[in-house]
Amino acid sequence: MRDWQRRARTTEPSRALVDRAKQRARRKDVPYGLRRQDLVIPDHCPVLGIPLVVGGSRSDASPSLDRIDPGGGYVPGNVRVISDRANRLKGDRSLAGIQALALEGPRARRAEHAAVADYMEREKLLVEVKRRAALPIPNNPWPKIADFLEAKFQRYDPGRVKRFAK
Repeated sequence: MRDWQRRARTTEPSRALVDRAKQRARRKDVPYGLRRQDLVIPDHCPVLGIPLVVGGSRSDASPSLDRIDPGGGYVPGNVRVISDRANRLKGDRSLAGIQALALEGPRARRAEHAAVADYMEREKLLVEVKRRAALPIPNNPWPKIADFLEAKFQRYDPGRVKRFAK
């Protein structure tokens, strides 16, 4: 069974992410509605810029599901695949809490916390754009903007993200 699970994590990484999310959703009593095709697993973490390592044992570079709005549950549009390291740095902290850590937290982690804060600000912006996209406005330009930002935020952008070496 373990051998099958190891192979499945490598050949179908989204399956493991979705299965674990379903278990957490039940345990935390939050909405769940993900399918494997709803997930995009990038080559690099969109937060820290480190290469994501699919398969193998859990590490800082393992793909992890982040709930953008923790109360929103595991539903399409509210999850993003980031590195396990970035997800643990974020935890259940608020944007203000992460920004405080970026300024006054442990020196060794300030840059990483700043990257997490930038990520949270981008996601907050995307939530607002999606809200405007849903408004019944004739010739509403916001849906195109939301689609553009969603695609942009899913990818690693070396101009936006500083790489962190471990």
